[in-house]
Amino acid sequence: MILLSSTFVSFSRRLRTLAETAAWRTCIVGAASMVFGYPALQAVAQTASEQSLPSGIRVQSAGQVMEVTALRDDILRVREWPDGQEPENASWAVLPTALHSTAAVTSEAHGFSTGKLHVVVGTDLALTVSDLRGHVLQEDAEPLLRRGKDFRVYKRSSADDHFFGLGDKPGPLDREGEAFTMWNTDRFGWQESSDPIYKSIPFFLQMREGRTLGVFFNNTFRSFFDFGREKPQEYSFGAPDGPLDYFLLYGPEPKQVLSTYAWLTGPTPLPPMWALGFQQSRYTYSPESELLDVEHRLRADHIPSDVLWLDIDFQKNNMPFTVDPDRFPKFPELVKNLAAEKFRLVVITDLHVANQPGTGYAPYETGVAGDHFVKLPDGSRYVGTVWPGPSMFPEFTQAKTREW
Repeated sequence: MILLSSTFVSFSRRLRTLAETAAWRTCIVGAASMVFGYPALQAVAQTASEQSLPSGIRVQSAGQVMEVTALRDDILRVREWPDGQEPENASWAVLPTALHSTAAVTSEAHGFSTGKLHVVVGTDLALTVSDLRGHVLQEDAEPLLRRGKDFRVYKRSSADDHFFGLGDKPGPLDREGEAFTMWNTDRFGWQESSDPIYKSIPFFLQMREGRTLGVFFNNTFRSFFDFGREKPQEYSFGAPDGPLDYFLLYGPEPKQVLSTYAWLTGPTPLPPMWALGFQQSRYTYSPESELLDVEHRLRADHIPSDVLWLDIDFQKNNMPFTVDPDRFPKFPELVKNLAAEKFRLVVITDLHVANQPGTGYAPYETGVAGDHFVKLPDGSRYVGTVWPGPSMFPEFTQAKTREW
């Protein structure tokens, strides 16, 4: 039964990918405009003009522009856009100092070299990146395919390639032969075949014969990654909109790539020492007496424990930044008593504020007064339904809101 279930899960995931692939391939043919109502994916033609840059190269071909630049000897940035539609040089993930860094390069025919990498851009905008010994690290398998704003990049792969990353996705650690979608999704009860799930980390390692290349896809739209499921000799990534913008980070050791990734996007803050201890959590401990029963049992049975968690039920009417006075009548005293027993208390804080005007709900009142909530194009505040009902969302792109 278990074997059959596992086989069915694997088959289901492959069937889903085949369906997605079929949709993409159908778009390539001329009939796509009749089936989907938009132009077929267009491949870039093979005529090009080149412009050497202080830190790279810009190539124009058949209405498309590719720009490859070096941020450091071991970091390349690849961008591509329709002629006359250069996107903003920006990123929600890359640090400003890294984004605007440049490295001197040596210009060569159809490309350039850094202290560690060699870059060639073909007349069809096909990119090849090698180390200085001539080992190919990454190579486009076919020209960029576009369908309006929709695009996908195809890279060659081999039996020696292994792929790791994309955050805590289900399935094996080696992503070879798998396909994934990036789209933050509340997926309760997820299993091995579930995708997408909670987080989007568009970064992975490609390991080939002892050499490691990191790929960071700088696009916040729903995005897709296929590591040889569609074609065993290719892997691909793309999105339905947003910039075609990705970074290549060379090691050759994996730890060097990860260190470079931290330089590019910022290091992960170290957790407090107590967070390394055992943390007891479930949905949910409420009322207060249930939490205290758990605390007493852990200590009575001498189970080393450092942290207790409270889920949404500690709040009043599920509203963030509130405490239910009936279920947790002496909350400050509870926190103090747990600390005396060497327990830290972690409470959930969802990223919304209940839309509760005229009720004295301070997060709402101060949020409206400070203009801290996400707005629609017409200037009205966006309201969505979450646990407390109609809710609004902090506009974290504003520095004043982050401070608030």
